[in-house]
Amino acid sequence: MRTDKMGSVGQHVEASAWMRTAGGYGKRSYRAYVPHPLKGWDPVLNADDLEALTAADRALISILSLPWTDMGASIADWMTARDESIRSSMIEGVVSTESGLAWARYLDAAGRAVSDENDALTLGAAKQITHAVNLGAQMKADGACRLDDVLDLHRALFAGTRDRAIGGVLRDEPIWVGPPGCLVDDATFVAPPPDRVPGLMSDLIEYLNASRHPAPLKAAVAHAQFETIHPFEDGNGRTGRALIHTVLNAADAARGAVPISTTLSDNRRTYYDALHAAQSVECDRSDALARSAALRSWLRVFNRACQDAAQAAAASARRVEAISTRWQAAGQFRRDSAAARLLPLLPSMPVLDAEMVAKRLGISRKAARRALNSLESTGIVGATGGRRHRRYHTPDLVSVLRRMGPDGGPAGVGRGSRADAPAPAPGRAVPLRQQCQHIGVRSERRCRLPAGHEGQHRYPPDE
Repeated sequence: MRTDKMGSVGQHVEASAWMRTAGGYGKRSYRAYVPHPLKGWDPVLNADDLEALTAADRALISILSLPWTDMGASIADWMTARDESIRSSMIEGVVSTESGLAWARYLDAAGRAVSDENDALTLGAAKQITHAVNLGAQMKADGACRLDDVLDLHRALFAGTRDRAIGGVLRDEPIWVGPPGCLVDDATFVAPPPDRVPGLMSDLIEYLNASRHPAPLKAAVAHAQFETIHPFEDGNGRTGRALIHTVLNAADAARGAVPISTTLSDNRRTYYDALHAAQSVECDRSDALARSAALRSWLRVFNRACQDAAQAAAASARRVEAISTRWQAAGQFRRDSAAARLLPLLPSMPVLDAEMVAKRLGISRKAARRALNSLESTGIVGATGGRRHRRYHTPDLVSVLRRMGPDGGPAGVGRGSRADAPAPAPGRAVPLRQQCQHIGVRSERRCRLPAGHEGQHRYPPDE
């Protein structure tokens, strides 16, 4: 690939690459957008920007100030990570549910493959969010984020899926965003040429480590820059939103995940439009005023999302503490009993069995069954299946898990429609005439999502 040097004014560059065109497959030139480096840049904020930023900061502080009990905090962490992974995936057209994700967690913990691809990807998003929070804690401790950390963050998303080979690998091909099936000339945004990606990522990492911007501003700037770089073949949106959790936790502006994706997914078009505005400015690198103006729309959307997240967290806190109080009142177990030791682990094990409990607590399967039966007798867990293949779930955490299918999983998982999933669900079987006709540059296969879908394309696996 060859790229021209970026001029002193503007951010579009000429590049050439092999790609599919209207006339077939061949090498051609195209125009790509390259963001200015973040190093040495300070956004120029007006009074409205500062007011919104202050409101966002107060909103994040209010989440930190919620009066959690230890049990409540454990439940809240699980619920937030669950909802964030589902909603962040949904923004990209990957649809899963509470029950699907809970069952995927169970299969993963049991060392079994998750056959439903959407559930596997959403499980990957949940692991990615946990990884992002841990990375933030690591940065707070040693003050450093490395490129390998971001690659690991991306790798966590695709581990356990059929796309695991692309996890943690910077792209080596052009990539663009636009209507389903569009060619590069019709794209609404063309990301930087691949040979620019390593340098831009190094600059972003330096910004994460060196910037002293307030946490909401830093998270918003980092997310916009990451999405503009679009460093990976797939999973850029989910990884970029996970990076928000890293920045907030590193700055001590959050403890655990914050329901940002939940609010952004409710206003997806506004979210996309604001990011696009930040990705289309033409100005000199030294023109801080113009660069800040281009970012203003996204800053306001993000600051509003922080405030909405605070309201969602407060509502969740009331629900969570009600669950915690009910569990503690129902389960008057001896402090050293297996049932008492299992109780705080339930949020991380929404579907479980005796073998899983035995391993986690280091007890026999017989003792594990007694503990589960004790929890079942109080209504804290529900059970299904026969004596030999008995599985348990926590109705308070997985409210839609009403019955199990023939294989022990939630009815419908991996077998077509699901009662608690939106219809039609992107990623499910779609008649050929209704499918998106976009053909992948690398796979040379047609996208299998419905025509008109939003988010990135998805291609069938190798035969």
